[in-house]
Amino acid sequence: MVIKQGSVLLMDLSPKQGHEQSGKRPYLYLSYQGVEKYAHIAIFAPISTTKRRYPLYRNLPDSCKTKGVVMLDQLVTVDYHNRKHQFLEQLPDDYMEKLLKIVKVVFQKDPS
Repeated sequence: MVIKQGSVLLMDLSPKQGHEQSGKRPYLYLSYQGVEKYAHIAIFAPISTTKRRYPLYRNLPDSCKTKGVVMLDQLVTVDYHNRKHQFLEQLPDDYMEKLLKIVKVVFQKDPS
């Protein structure tokens, strides 16, 4: 299975600190694959079953096996090649396009 943008992987990124998500959970591969090609890392967003409402939490499509919300404010950089991981599923391209537009908000310049 080719792991790429839109792949959902089950990983354990412990230990974590403070408000960071911890424990074994699904993560969504978000970054452009060119990043991984040269830096051997990828950017992921944790997926949680939290019921909290927040503009940067986005529900997974009903058609997905994985249930929950993608937490776009909790992005992590991971060398998943050196961590145990399990491929769960590949999310649809149209859903990924919507998510990536939202992620841009996280990195926009603050007003002066």
